[in-house]
Amino acid sequence: MRLIALLCTLSCAGAALAQEDQFLHQRTPARSAAVERPVGRQQDTARVPVGTVTIVESSRIQGYMVDYTAKKRALKGYRVQIFLGDRSQAEAVRRSFLQQHPDIPAYLSYLAPNFRVRVGDLRDRMEAEFLKDKLRPAFPGSYLVPDDIQPPKLKTIAESGTAP
Repeated sequence: MRLIALLCTLSCAGAALAQEDQFLHQRTPARSAAVERPVGRQQDTARVPVGTVTIVESSRIQGYMVDYTAKKRALKGYRVQIFLGDRSQAEAVRRSFLQQHPDIPAYLSYLAPNFRVRVGDLRDRMEAEFLKDKLRPAFPGSYLVPDDIQPPKLKTIAESGTAP
């Protein structure tokens, strides 16, 4: 048994030593005139004159670009769900909410077999929690849901009243 263990140890040690490269630690200095010469600015570079670029594209591509920029893309955010039930009740809840809070958007959506009313377009959870707490007396069963929200409308210079 000792003989087998000794042979295994020697064969493993021999294999480990065979993996080492014998030329790895020998360094020979490389001398070349191209390497030792200092590199400076090249004086023979060509100067390119300033020109114009003409883009030739189809009118369909321009139409696609206009459509793409006009389309509003949804952001990840939060809404407060205030109702889940049948359609007539959901529409009534949405109408009453919009009468009480005309500045907060309300959305009616269908998730089989129920309709749901979600309100707000809130980008972070803290704002959503604040709105939920504000709506809690009127809608006690409300809760937060992560949702795709509409981006907020940006104010123009005329609306904000300040000039840049």
